[in-house]
Amino acid sequence: MLPENPFERWRLLPLNQVAALKLKEAGESADSERLPVFQLMTWGLINGIRPTHRRTAQNLLRLQYQNPADAFTYLTSNIPNGLPELQRKLLSLSPEAAAAELLEILDMRIKADPRNPYGR
Repeated sequence: MLPENPFERWRLLPLNQVAALKLKEAGESADSERLPVFQLMTWGLINGIRPTHRRTAQNLLRLQYQNPADAFTYLTSNIPNGLPELQRKLLSLSPEAAAAELLEILDMRIKADPRNPYGR
């Protein structure tokens, strides 16, 4: 049975489950206010992963506190090789490498967004 809370349904998506697993491997607890995928990326930044551009961190901050459906869809649209392949790849990575991979995807997504003056 699916939870009634829509936010909780988003937390149950496979990518968020993988991110929650990586957070647990890193000794972190999943935050009830943010989707695990965004929390893992934030954890990566706090632990020394350098984003390609400062706007990556700014957009991450914005995304993690907006509507989870919109934020998740924004992050996961047009992922090279598809979402299932990304999930499989992340499972085999360390928490640091998984966070770096997700930050790279966010960076690519921001660069591809015509509404964002990223890099201009």
